[in-house]
Order: sequence, then structure tokens, then C-alpha cells
Amino acid sequence: MQLEEQKRLAELVVIINNNIKCFYKIGCALREIRDKRFYREFNDTFEQFCASHLSIGRAYTYRQIAAADVIDNLSPNGDIPLNEAQTRPLTKLKPEEQKLAWKYATDMAKAEGRKVCSFDVSKAVCLIKEKNEPRENKVELGKNNRLKKIDVVGMEFKKAYEIFFEAIKNAMNSDWETTSKDAVISRLAALIRLLKTH
Repeated sequence: MQLEEQKRLAELVVIINNNIKCFYKIGCALREIRDKRFYREFNDTFEQFCASHLSIGRAYTYRQIAAADVIDNLSPNGDIPLNEAQTRPLTKLKPEEQKLAWKYATDMAKAEGRKVCSFDVSKAVCLIKEKNEPRENKVELGKNNRLKKIDVVGMEFKKAYEIFFEAIKNAMNSDWETTSKDAVISRLAALIRLLKTH
């Protein structure tokens, strides 16, 4: 390893040790150590170097690198995740899908007048994945070899359900002050009866 590389490795280790809460800087530093193979001086693999010299495990290491990759992908768009937990669901998507999911998550939070949380991101990722799921995976053979739809939920239904579910939660949280529990139960029973007739 050249003297210049040794110096840069020492700088990167200091960055990681001094910024243990700064996930993006850590992810970038780990990525550079891995990509430029700075760890080779120690006759270690990248994972061994991280365990021996940084006291961090494989899963943590790769989560930080993946988080940095997500931030690099999203950063030209303005708002970026504030912690690694918000980036974690996005790592399951392609770069363009990450941007769409992040925008959806931030829009949901803004609409409710709050900051985005990792739950918003997970929800947005699920919606993107569901949208991309092939139609043939959403049917199965029923009795008499007839195809029946399973677990297919359109966006319009999903939005209506979420509003209804949120209204029930609000009624519960207010100890049923404005809406009676019996009224909710009877309306749910009516919906179930309607569904059973079709």
C-alpha cells in the first residue's frame, strides 16, 4: 500500500470514529475503503478489516454503504433522509423507484403536517413494489379450476380504507366521543354482509 493510500485510510478511519452518528459520512468512508481496497495492507478482507479495526459487523457495514448510495441517488432532488432507518426500505428499489418512493413518503408526511418517518418510507416502498408486481402473481386457481383474484387492492380502495381506518383510530383515541363504537361495528357488519352477497 502506498504512503498516500495509508494516509487516506487513516483519515477515513478518523471520519468513521468521529462521526458514528453521521450515517452518510460513515457509508461514504466505508464505501471508499471497500472500493479502493485500502484494507489490503492488513491482509484482511473488507469484512475482516471492519470487524478488527473499526469494531463494526458485516450487516452494519453494508447497511451504511447502502444508505450512502441511497443518499447519493436522492440528493439532487432536495430533501434527503435524515437517518439510516429512513433509507433502509429504499435500498430494495431501483434508483428511479427510490426517488418516486421518497417523494411519495415526504408528500404523505407534509400532507399530515409532520416530518417524514421510516414508516412513511416503508409504506411508500410497499406501494411501489405492489404497483410493479406482475398481474399473474395476483391470481390463483379456486374451486372448479376457476381463476380468482387474491390480495389485489387498487389505489382508490387503499386510500379509502386508510381514511376509514384512521377515522376509527381517532374515534378510539377520543374514547368514542363523536362516534359511537356500536355505530362503527354496525357499519362494518353491513359492509361484510354486502361483500358476502357478491
